[in-house]
Amino acid sequence: MQFQLTLFLHLGLLSYTEAQEECSKGACRPPTGNLLVGRSGQLTASSTCGLGGAQKYCILSYLEGEQKCFICDSRFPYDPHTQSNSHTIENVITSFEPDREKKWWQSENGRDHVSIRLDLEALFQFSHLILTFKTFRPAAMVVERSADHGYTWRVLKYFAKDCATSFPNITSGQAQGVGDVVCDSKYSDMEPSTGGEVVLKVLDPSFEIDDPYSPYIQDLVTLTNLRINFTKLHTLGDALLGNDSLDKYYYALYEVVVRGSCFCNGHASECGPTQKLRGDVFSPPEMVHGQCVCQHNTDGPNCERCKDFFQDAPWRPATGPSDSACRACHCNGHSDRCHFNMTTYLASGGRSGGVCDGCRHNTEGQHCDHCRPLFYRDPLKPISDPYACIPCECDPDGTLLGGICVTHSDPDLGTVTGRCLCKENVEGAKCDQCKPSHYGLSATDPLGCQPCDCNSLGSLPPLTCDVDTGQCLCQPFATGPRCGECIVGSWGLESHLHGCSPCDCDTGGAYSNVCSPKDGQCDCRPHITGRSCTEPEPGYFFAPLNFYLYEAEEATPLPGLSPLGLMNFGQLPAVPLVLREPVPGTPVTWTGPGFARVLQGAGLRFTVKNIPFLMDFRVAVHYETQSTADWAVQVVVSPAGGHERCAHKTPQSKPQPSALPAASRIVLLPTPICLEPDVRYSIDVYFSQPLEGGLQAHSHILVDSLGLIPQINSLENFCSKQDLDDYQLHNCVEMASGSGPQVLPRACERLIASMSAMLHNGAMACKCHPQGSVGSNCSRLGGQCQCKPGVTGRCCDTCSTGSYGLGHHGCHSCHCHPQGSKSTVCDQITGQCPCHGEAAGRRCDQCLAGYFGFPNCRPCLCNGFAELCDPETGSCFRCGGFTTGRNCERCIDGYYGNPSSGQSCRPCLCPDVPSSSQYFARSCYQNPWSSAVICNCLQGYTGVQCGECSAGFYGNPRISGTPCRPCACNNNIDVTDPESCSPVTGECLKCLNNTQGPRCQLCKPGYFGSALNQTCRRCSCHPSGVSPTRCPPDRGACLCDPDTGTCPCLPNVTGQVCDRCADGYWNLVPSKGCQPCDCDPQTSHSSHCDQLTGQCPCRLGYGGKRCSECEENYYGNPLGRCIPCDCDREGSQRPNCDPDTGMCRCREGVSGPRCDRCARGRGQEFPACLRCHLCFDRWDHTVSSLSKAVQGLIRLAANLGDKKETSPVCEADFKGLRENMSKIERIWRHPVFSSGEFLEVKDYHASVRKQIMQLNEQLKTVSEFQDLKETLVRMSNEANLLLEDLQEEIDLQSSARKASIMDSSESIRKYYESSVSAERKINDTTAMTSNSEKTRNDLLTILDTLTSKGNLTLEKLKQIKIPDIQILKKKVCGERGLTPCTHSSCTVLSCHGSLNLSRNAFQKAQEAESVIHNMNNQVRGLKNQIKKISKLAEVSKNNALQLSEKLRNIKNQSESKEEKVDLLIKNLKTFLSEENVPPEDIEKVANRVLDIHLPRALQNLTPELDEIQKFSQLCEDYRTDEKRLNQATDGARKVLREAKAVEKAANALLNPDKMLNKLQQVQITQGGVNSTITQLTAEITRMKNNVLQVANQAQETLNRLDLVKQRSLLESGLAGLQNKLQRNQYEAIRVRAQAESARRQAGVLEEEFVELKNQYGILQHKTSTAGLTKETLGKVKQLKDAAANLAGDTEDKIRRIADLEKKIQNLNQSRKEKADQLKQLEDQVIAIKNEIVEQENKYATCYS
Repeated sequence: MQFQLTLFLHLGLLSYTEAQEECSKGACRPPTGNLLVGRSGQLTASSTCGLGGAQKYCILSYLEGEQKCFICDSRFPYDPHTQSNSHTIENVITSFEPDREKKWWQSENGRDHVSIRLDLEALFQFSHLILTFKTFRPAAMVVERSADHGYTWRVLKYFAKDCATSFPNITSGQAQGVGDVVCDSKYSDMEPSTGGEVVLKVLDPSFEIDDPYSPYIQDLVTLTNLRINFTKLHTLGDALLGNDSLDKYYYALYEVVVRGSCFCNGHASECGPTQKLRGDVFSPPEMVHGQCVCQHNTDGPNCERCKDFFQDAPWRPATGPSDSACRACHCNGHSDRCHFNMTTYLASGGRSGGVCDGCRHNTEGQHCDHCRPLFYRDPLKPISDPYACIPCECDPDGTLLGGICVTHSDPDLGTVTGRCLCKENVEGAKCDQCKPSHYGLSATDPLGCQPCDCNSLGSLPPLTCDVDTGQCLCQPFATGPRCGECIVGSWGLESHLHGCSPCDCDTGGAYSNVCSPKDGQCDCRPHITGRSCTEPEPGYFFAPLNFYLYEAEEATPLPGLSPLGLMNFGQLPAVPLVLREPVPGTPVTWTGPGFARVLQGAGLRFTVKNIPFLMDFRVAVHYETQSTADWAVQVVVSPAGGHERCAHKTPQSKPQPSALPAASRIVLLPTPICLEPDVRYSIDVYFSQPLEGGLQAHSHILVDSLGLIPQINSLENFCSKQDLDDYQLHNCVEMASGSGPQVLPRACERLIASMSAMLHNGAMACKCHPQGSVGSNCSRLGGQCQCKPGVTGRCCDTCSTGSYGLGHHGCHSCHCHPQGSKSTVCDQITGQCPCHGEAAGRRCDQCLAGYFGFPNCRPCLCNGFAELCDPETGSCFRCGGFTTGRNCERCIDGYYGNPSSGQSCRPCLCPDVPSSSQYFARSCYQNPWSSAVICNCLQGYTGVQCGECSAGFYGNPRISGTPCRPCACNNNIDVTDPESCSPVTGECLKCLNNTQGPRCQLCKPGYFGSALNQTCRRCSCHPSGVSPTRCPPDRGACLCDPDTGTCPCLPNVTGQVCDRCADGYWNLVPSKGCQPCDCDPQTSHSSHCDQLTGQCPCRLGYGGKRCSECEENYYGNPLGRCIPCDCDREGSQRPNCDPDTGMCRCREGVSGPRCDRCARGRGQEFPACLRCHLCFDRWDHTVSSLSKAVQGLIRLAANLGDKKETSPVCEADFKGLRENMSKIERIWRHPVFSSGEFLEVKDYHASVRKQIMQLNEQLKTVSEFQDLKETLVRMSNEANLLLEDLQEEIDLQSSARKASIMDSSESIRKYYESSVSAERKINDTTAMTSNSEKTRNDLLTILDTLTSKGNLTLEKLKQIKIPDIQILKKKVCGERGLTPCTHSSCTVLSCHGSLNLSRNAFQKAQEAESVIHNMNNQVRGLKNQIKKISKLAEVSKNNALQLSEKLRNIKNQSESKEEKVDLLIKNLKTFLSEENVPPEDIEKVANRVLDIHLPRALQNLTPELDEIQKFSQLCEDYRTDEKRLNQATDGARKVLREAKAVEKAANALLNPDKMLNKLQQVQITQGGVNSTITQLTAEITRMKNNVLQVANQAQETLNRLDLVKQRSLLESGLAGLQNKLQRNQYEAIRVRAQAESARRQAGVLEEEFVELKNQYGILQHKTSTAGLTKETLGKVKQLKDAAANLAGDTEDKIRRIADLEKKIQNLNQSRKEKADQLKQLEDQVIAIKNEIVEQENKYATCYS
């Protein structure tokens, strides 16, 4: 027994080793076998014979031997010796015993429904089933399986002899795919009667399976239960004879084989029993067990899962070479449990999905490879060591999460094992110290320590604070715990470059030195702005030192005193004004309109009442001496101090005189005076000369003004000592006291503005005059407004000397004429200049009334007939005595005489005087020889005294109230014909232009139009459409409407000329009119019809002339509805259907309701439908008979019932029927006729078919001739219509020709030449009409011929059977053939048929119509072109006018710009000639000048110079002509003098009659000479104007050249200064921009660095909470490196900022040095100025 057990163990170990080796190569499978072996207890049957006792059964008599019935007793198991009649279900299990056929399973007799069931203990893989039967195989059976131990069943396959009967809803035949459930008849036949098999394969080998391991295939081949259901026995009909015969029918099986294996998903090569058996129980060796012996670390009955702790990869079935083995988890010895996580597996890229459970030894993580929080990794021990994680030693107040530390080192991230994870603001090995610049370590603070948060702008580096209190170390002027505020009196912590800086508020502009800490804004006084209160608001200014200025012209004169002991001699001083006009180009050194002329010893009293503040003032006297002698001045102030302070400061002493040097223009008196506000002061100033060289009684001095200069040192606590030193160093008082614009040093300007702000409590309003100033703003210091031209004064409220009329354009220059006025100064209100004797006008530039020829004014020469004349030419105004002319030298129209010789003018008698109503002449003259007065009559008058009416006029001029009037004939008479109208009544007698009436106001009868516009034309009415009573044929003209020309039409005729029928009518008939269309309103589109044919427009389906019939191929009642026939055109005749019923009329051989298919006995090729062969009729009769017989048999079979019983006789009959059917089948398969015979029949059929096709073509040809007559009739109708069209055209042309003949006859009376051409046109028209008639006759003849020929042809066609119409077609269409005429291939020239001839005629008519239409279009086009040309001419005219206006505007603009340029040059000269001009102003002026763009460049001026030369040459030519004309004038005057001498001599003669003729000749000669002189004078005047115009143009060109030269000088002079200033400004701006940019970048970088630090702390917090992975640590390292780089960049930029600040300091130092240099240059300029003044004094002394 021991040996056997040992042997069994060795065999098991060997098999297990072999299984492992097999499974190590990939997927493995257990061997297959019969699943029934060893499972007899699990195999059951629903019916077994002899279970309840012995049971008889029989066999078929012809199957076996003599014994027919046997006994079945299955109460005990089968035994070959004792129980051989036992047929239990266990007998089907395969055994290899001898005499195997003596052992079988058998069911009870006569039972159809029997099942066999196998219940397996596990899930098996099933391959196929084999059933071996002892009896007949079942007539029907079903095989089912279950995969859930019998809960649900699914059919594998159906088997049946007759599938349609047994399983009617199941598909029979072969399966179309894997798993298809079908019914198979192969294994259900009665043969063989024994030993028959039924085979079932789960996977049909005929199908290729792509993936045998797919879920669908695996589900298909696995099972836990198998059931075989027998549903029907083969009884051979015995079931119908009774139950006793069923003993022979039952199910009996020799063997059942269920082939399969245990299902292990490819992870096992053998299987074991599912239950543990006792040691003494053994299963058969061939038994297939259900428990898999799993490999590949799998587990489960079917190896369907991984083993515990082998969960690192997902479970998969093994396939092919891939074993898909389960992998063990990696827990580093800290856990023996794990689970699979698909998310983790996918996140790792398919490397590891096992997650360890229950990590020990203070570890955690997927593989227990990390230390738990508050523990860290021992670097000296591996992670698998139980003591690899040790506790952290960190201060809980300063660490994250209460003492967490780094669990393991990572060189890439720079982490060290055990290092504490300090809070963001904590450091130290144990996180127990605050970081630098932080304070107050606390456990409640999430950051550990609070940052010092010292303001970087207000704290000293390195921005540290006290670790306990947090107090920062502040910079100067900064305060607060964080140094974030400025102390009082400072500002700019965040906005200033150096942090907090002093407010530096202006002493006078601000109330105090306290400013806003944010922007440094000081508390300014009223109307002062700027951060330091140093700038006035717009519209305000700071008063200068010489602001309190009092003009001498407005002072009160004082009598002379003797303060210096001088004698007065009783002379009283007079103070006249000396006005001085500014000279362009020279500086103005005075104020006001001029000076006060003060004599020696006299004085002026100045009234002062506008003192703003109590302080000391120095008196400044502005003057000019008229000699080299010095003067003296003495000042007396009253009242002499009214305030305690003034009384205390100003002692009451005798005023001392001060010298006024002759070389100076201003003197500051040395002794200051104290003045206070709200006090009226009188300051008396006396002027005197020392007694040197005797008393000069008439010497005088010109006093300009008196100024009060405030003393800055009299203001307490106003400025520092340094300010006073600068004030005195720069001589601020002396520089600011001068007149005119001054350039003050910056220190002077600042102190003066500050003092002004304090004195006046803010800035002062500009108060610029709204009309005299350019704007409301004034200069910052001084308040000088920008004055308009000619305006002066600080407020621009006064016209300058030499100007007047202050207005919105400024002041106008007086422009007093230098020859006509006494002075250049005019009245400032009216502008009137002081004029000389005979001069007048505002400018004194014209003569008095009655004088001319300024400036040499002479009396007017008007021959005593006028008092006034033209002031320039001397032409007389308002000549009296009925005279006119330049010198009133001739009579006016209507008078005659000689006023120049003293003869008065007398009235003309034409026939009465001009003042009467019967004067009908323009003028008159006296014949010098006959002394008769000859009248120049008005239009319509004639005769010597204009007493008669001329031709075309009527009336009686000699009778009052009946003047000559034009005959009112509306321009329809010949006005040169005296007989055209009555001279008495004015009635028109000879009317022209086809008019009539007493005024020729009507058109003649038969004419229409407008007689007033001469447009009367002949009426042109159509003769067929007018009434004969209104238009009789025998008369010439037809009476139409005289205004519109509308003719009197017949009834139903319309048109202006009555040439067409009205709507709804047709067929215009002469003398009758048109007849109605009479269209059916229901079946036509409208009531209109064709004008020629009368055809109405029919609706669809209707026809006939009135649309009262149904159209062809339509049927129905026309009064109701016409319906389409719906017949096939190829299969029907014409018309297609019956017009009443609509039934289609089919061709022969065609049938069907629509005639769309061939009839019986015809071929099926529609529409040919050839007749079938003659044999068709015989076969058709035979087939019909057989069909009837078959129908009778079908009815007989239907009447037979199922008898349910079959006798042996019937069986014999059936056997005979089968034999007969077999014979019939052989006959059918082996035909009687040979293939050759069939081929002969086929050929014969083909030949017959061909003949039928030929006959069919002939029939088709015949059918085409059926419509020939209709075609001819239709052609005849079309030809008639064409004739009617031609007739209408002929009528229209005839009427047109008649109209033209009438018009031509009228033109004959007017123009003879046009009558000849009209006659030629009439002849041509007659020829054309003859040709047209001839053509029509020819067409009628041709048509008659064609009609007769057509009738003959029709008769012949009726006589013949198959007509040949090719000859007729040639005559009609022009060619032979069978195709229709529309498909004719012959050309037009080669075709001579009637159809082509008619087409040609119709085409020619269309061409004629097209030619006429084109001619009308051409005429219209010419008319449109004329209109367009007229419009273009109008547009061109408007464009020319617009261009002229634009040229005029451009000329005005150019003149205006030239004036502005002249003014600019003048101002520039004045500006640059002034002293102390600031460089800034020079720079601005230079930039403005450089920005000026000249209208023309230098190179473009050459052509203008050429033009100037041309003009100069023209001037010379004009001068030459002028000289020549002057000579001619002198000659004429000489002749005049001779004539006057002759006249004088004639008067002295005694016989005046004898010299009368000579005197008259002299007078005529004198008149000619006078006219010649007048012409010469006009020519001279014109030449003078031209010369003046040329001179003006030349002057304008010279001015432009001067402008170019001046600009060149300015550019060359200012280029250096501008370049230097631009370089300095650019450098300063560039450095400042760099510093500001660097500062902004540093601020941005610092903010980004702080933000990164905060994010880094948050990230640390998050990672410490969730555990730091390798990827996270990598990202943290990258962020750390980026932060380090950012810190480095920040430090670098801070260094650069420091460098930039240093550069800025250097630049400031350089600027200061340059300012010192400028100061030195300024001192040099002042020294040069003083030297120039000294030299001037010397020269003045020398001059005197």
